[in-house]
Amino acid sequence: MDLDRTLRACQSLHDSVPRLIEQEANFIREHKIRLILGDIPPLCFEIAMRASVDSVAIANFTWSEIYRVYTKNYPAFLSLIEEMETFYRNATLALTLPYPCGMEIFPRQEPIPWVARTSPLTKQEGRKAFRLPQSATIVLLSFGGLGLERLPWSNLKQLGDFFFVTTGETKQETNNLRVLPEAQRKYEDLVRAVDVVVTKPGYGIVADVISHQVRTLYTERGEFAEYPHLTRALDECATAEFIPQDQLLSGNLAPYLTRLLNKKESWPAVPLDGAAVAAAKILGLIDR
Repeated sequence: MDLDRTLRACQSLHDSVPRLIEQEANFIREHKIRLILGDIPPLCFEIAMRASVDSVAIANFTWSEIYRVYTKNYPAFLSLIEEMETFYRNATLALTLPYPCGMEIFPRQEPIPWVARTSPLTKQEGRKAFRLPQSATIVLLSFGGLGLERLPWSNLKQLGDFFFVTTGETKQETNNLRVLPEAQRKYEDLVRAVDVVVTKPGYGIVADVISHQVRTLYTERGEFAEYPHLTRALDECATAEFIPQDQLLSGNLAPYLTRLLNKKESWPAVPLDGAAVAAAKILGLIDR
């Protein structure tokens, strides 16, 4: 994390708030927009209020809560957090996803189930679609497009008991490693095709592994307020193990993968119809 640059970028954005409000509110009036759905930029709720339309937040965290962690060393975040929270309070409704972080700032909240993608393919069909070996133990390296250059590719190539796959800008194929740029568009099919996901927890990948019941090896992601909420979700709703980041970056995955694969599976029943529930609530607001 580069908090100095983050703070400067955040301050620059907030300096543009008056111009952005006027610009976006005019656009909303001109196009007769009736509702704004936000995930989860604070300013959109202020813009909606100024344009006299309803707004709905849908998220599992707020940016004010994320930045609050850094105020001890970066007190300049405090004024930005105060402005964010003022904007969040203008939302008509907040649809709160499971394991929320900081969502209590919204005056009106309604919990909804997981919003999750689900592949229509079987594991065998998923492997065929991406030309992956049917009999291998396939491990998906999933880091949201960030940090892949830090992974120890030469060490991973020596772990012959596992076949590694990931997405990236350039297609690559070696004996037990494949980089598939085209797979990003059908990521749920790729998750379906594998035996293990190795990741830093974010809402999207946590929802994916729960939806497809794929074992997960997760590492830390720095001082990020959302992290403990998502690791609790993995512990309670999935079959997961932790790997320290130094072990991941050194390529020492084999003992952690083996322990995870030998672990007794646990997949509690979890409702995954959050998208349909959210859509009904949003349409209800529009009809009102």
